[in-house]
Amino acid sequence: MPLRMVCGPYQPSLEDAFVVKARSLFEERKEFAVVAPSRRMAGRLQRLLALERGLVLLGARFHTFHSLALEILEEGGFLVEKVVTDGLFHDRIIDRLLAARQGGRRLPRGLAAAYRSSIRDLVDCALDPAEFRSACGDKIGEMKQARQLLEVLSLQEEYLAELKAAGILPPSGLARRATEVLREPETGALSRYAELLYYGFYDLTGAQADFFEAVWQAREVTLFYPYRKGHPAFAFAKEFYELRAGAAAPEHLPGGVETRALGPVLDAFGSPEKRAALPRPEALSVVSASGAEDEVWAAAKEILALTSREAEPVAFDDIGVVARTLEPYRSAVVRIFGDNAIPYAMDAGEPLLRHPIAKLVLNLLRIEAMGFTASAVLDIVGSRYFRVERYERDPKKGRKLVRRWKRLVGRLGIEGGWRQWEGMLAPYLDQDLELEPGRAGEEGPDVITKEDTARFWRLLRDLRERASGPLGGPAAPGERRTAAPGACGPAGKDAKPAWDDMARHALGTVGAFFAVDGRSPGDPPSAGARAWTATLGCIRSLSIFEPACPGARWEEFLDTLDEKLKAAALEPPPERLGVRVLDAMDGRGESFRFLFLLGLQEGVFPRQVREDFLLRDETRVALHEDAGYLIRPKKGPGYDEERLLFYLLVSSASERVTASFQRSDEEGKAVTPSDYLRKLCQASGTCAQSAGAPGAGLDAAVSRRIARQPVTKLWELERTCPEALAPKEISLIHAIRGVEPEGLFEGLAGLVPSFDEPALFRGGIRAVASLNAKGEPGPLDGLVDPPRDFVESIEASGLSPSSLETFRRCPFRFFAAKLLMLREDEEPSSDGELVAAYRGKLYHKVLEKLHRGLAGGGFWKAPPDGKRWRRELDRCIGEVLEPTLWRRYGVYPVLWEALVGRMTRHLRRLTAGDIEDCVKTGLLPGGFFEVELDAEVEGTRFHGRADRIDVDAERNRYRIVDYKSRHRGGTLKARLSSMSELQPPIYLELARSMRGLLPEGCRPHGAAFFGIEESPETTGSRWKEELPFKEIEAAKKRFFENIAVFKRMMAEGRFIITPEEGRGMSCDWCGFGGVCRKAHRSTRRRAERSALREDLEKARKVASDA
Repeated sequence: MPLRMVCGPYQPSLEDAFVVKARSLFEERKEFAVVAPSRRMAGRLQRLLALERGLVLLGARFHTFHSLALEILEEGGFLVEKVVTDGLFHDRIIDRLLAARQGGRRLPRGLAAAYRSSIRDLVDCALDPAEFRSACGDKIGEMKQARQLLEVLSLQEEYLAELKAAGILPPSGLARRATEVLREPETGALSRYAELLYYGFYDLTGAQADFFEAVWQAREVTLFYPYRKGHPAFAFAKEFYELRAGAAAPEHLPGGVETRALGPVLDAFGSPEKRAALPRPEALSVVSASGAEDEVWAAAKEILALTSREAEPVAFDDIGVVARTLEPYRSAVVRIFGDNAIPYAMDAGEPLLRHPIAKLVLNLLRIEAMGFTASAVLDIVGSRYFRVERYERDPKKGRKLVRRWKRLVGRLGIEGGWRQWEGMLAPYLDQDLELEPGRAGEEGPDVITKEDTARFWRLLRDLRERASGPLGGPAAPGERRTAAPGACGPAGKDAKPAWDDMARHALGTVGAFFAVDGRSPGDPPSAGARAWTATLGCIRSLSIFEPACPGARWEEFLDTLDEKLKAAALEPPPERLGVRVLDAMDGRGESFRFLFLLGLQEGVFPRQVREDFLLRDETRVALHEDAGYLIRPKKGPGYDEERLLFYLLVSSASERVTASFQRSDEEGKAVTPSDYLRKLCQASGTCAQSAGAPGAGLDAAVSRRIARQPVTKLWELERTCPEALAPKEISLIHAIRGVEPEGLFEGLAGLVPSFDEPALFRGGIRAVASLNAKGEPGPLDGLVDPPRDFVESIEASGLSPSSLETFRRCPFRFFAAKLLMLREDEEPSSDGELVAAYRGKLYHKVLEKLHRGLAGGGFWKAPPDGKRWRRELDRCIGEVLEPTLWRRYGVYPVLWEALVGRMTRHLRRLTAGDIEDCVKTGLLPGGFFEVELDAEVEGTRFHGRADRIDVDAERNRYRIVDYKSRHRGGTLKARLSSMSELQPPIYLELARSMRGLLPEGCRPHGAAFFGIEESPETTGSRWKEELPFKEIEAAKKRFFENIAVFKRMMAEGRFIITPEEGRGMSCDWCGFGGVCRKAHRSTRRRAERSALREDLEKARKVASDA
């Protein structure tokens, strides 16, 4: 059959010719098929015929190449093999083949996809490895990349053999098989169609080209081909045109540029020597923005202006917003278009893993691989999808139970790892856990009951058992289980269930822990329900993967599911009217009145085209030109395609093209505008030609520059187009000005959440004004009414040196901890290591036990015996750091053993130095250990606990000894002078003031800090820091005056912040960053310039004559 070929641009030429042809076939009552390159374009053609041109579509079928080939094979009964279009399935086959070549070594993720892409190109161009070697063996050796080519060919043979053995068609096999059917003599395939109309494609693979040729040789075909002969933008489409033009006697339609927004500028684009005037100055608008959010915001405001204008308002569905890829813009479109009440249709599905239920499902199944982290467990139980009824039938009680579980985890400081869960929960399966010891209310202490802990432990066991795969399960706390033959998971590692078994197990696991609420009949499914359905579909799809990776483990199933979900996108809801938001590939062939083309930066549009590192362009050229295979190089043709795509988009608008580019990204980094935009502006004469970098000389063409500062942007919009302000923006403007929008409360109550509660909004306005005010700090800066109850409590119980050190460093942190009673939780173990605070407690226990034993056994009555104290130390270490203690702290047994070894070495080194120092100074540990100190000194009551008080044999001198894991920075004297180390003076005075504690006449000698983990060999510091009493006494007067200042500030309610660590974010050492506003400029300035800050700074220094 002769091929008829009609050439021209999509709009208006091809569209009009296509409609004329379709109408003639309708009128002749002939059945015909329309074949488009994508489902999106097929839908566009249906809308064109039915909605825009009013034709009845009876007798017309719309196909893609794939669906047409499938129809041929299914209707003729020729499809005997399975068709698997899932790219991940094929990746797994190639993964396995590559791993076999590498001796089972794990390969980089994505390598299989790269090989599959290269192999697909070879299969598509009908390159048979054996035939190629036979015919071109002598030429292969001449190629520079011969070794790589032979490697890919070898892998291609193995891959195709695997598919054949599994009875699966290769990727292009459907088109190849359909081609064979059509080439059979007197074939009846496609006989139902009087004619087939191919529309819109401009590039075909070898398999598609052969299939297309077989169709037009068997049936009557008209090809509507987007091509303008001689136009440089259509260079990419030229090769196919020249291959097929001889068989088709092509008809060239006029360009019809007079119907397009840019008019003759389209003829000039791509030819540097040509210039053309725009039909109207406003036909091309260039917007300069800073970041993707500003691009979308600018488009939204212009859309509102177009659709609300008095004269001929524009319908939303006549407007298009197109970007080369939608990924950088998707979330901004959803939020900004939603805020501005702009209806839109975005066909590109949102990544599935952006939906909470998809993440939860993946985390549930991978919870063991993730290390059983506390955050993952709490995310699961805290989700609204969690089936709490498994553990508490009453829904209200179930939510309370989950809250108690969260408090349990926080109270115990569990971070993750099964051993930590096991070790730290086990003690509370038999006893209740008091959450706030010493803070019992009227109804008694706040506790987590052992029954609640048992239910939580049952949940964790259920999670672990299900997440371990179809076989095996966890042991109970303390239970030791030997591996059963063929078991998998913790009880065994060699079982290999089939993919179908693993998929069913995964579905059962997910269904056991999660449920998505149903919907009322007739209501569209929610995004959560659609994400749930799509996630379960991804799991089910893996049931066919057995041929791809037979004998896979559960871990491989989960890795594959991970990749599957990462690549999956949620199908968009049913198409609705509104602004069409598309990526560039879907925007091909669309027709708009107004087009907003976003993201015109280098590296984005045009995208950065890279060579195939396995089949280099040089190899592809050789295969094409020397061997005759229809395979394209990547780089040169890739940029030709980008230029064609750009032309097709800018020619799709009939009234205006608004082209936006980013002069800088969201972080303020400069970005280079697209060279395509510069050439378009040069063609229109709106900017001068420049030989510089892409985008050079573009400033003159910019119609609108969006301010980077959000407030400036809103001021400008309010001045130029106030009706385009969104309700939230109106609210923000009023808040900034401190104006209460009385007239807006009722009208915008449903659109601005804060307007639902006018009193709350007014309070917020006043709070914002206070936050941004100048002058002295106020109530929002930690200045409160005198806290009488707190003052009474410290008068009764006293202040400790550590709490005073906290106040000295930051009064606001003291306020958060002591008055607001907020918690700074510290997990006992982090990354398998015991944190310093918990190591310190264990060190203290060992050393107290050691010195009590030595003193009680008369150790100091004779010259010290090295063997004796070593034996005693080892006994104490064995009792305190006993082998099963890892359970309490959640450290893995092997790591615990290593930790005990390190701590033992530190304790031995310290004790040797300590005993030698005691002999040298004559100050001996004589029975004063963990001494509770409580007395009034210089008008202030203090309390504390001294680790040790050493006294000489004559009981004339004493010193305070304090154990530290590590010393703080600077010398002890310097820390005392800066009021950052308060223990020595306070403890010495407390010991002297407490009657009966020390012998009469016993005078203070000084204070010593012992750094247990310090030594010149390990840290470069000495293990002992000491301060003589005379130096402490010299600083005493000013020292206690400063403490009086601290106490007075507490009594007056003066708890200002002290922004020391830079100007941004919270301080690294503080756990209250969520309530401190140090990063807020006005708050920080009030604190820095206040008289209170001056008083605090003076009280942070000790003037000493020593």
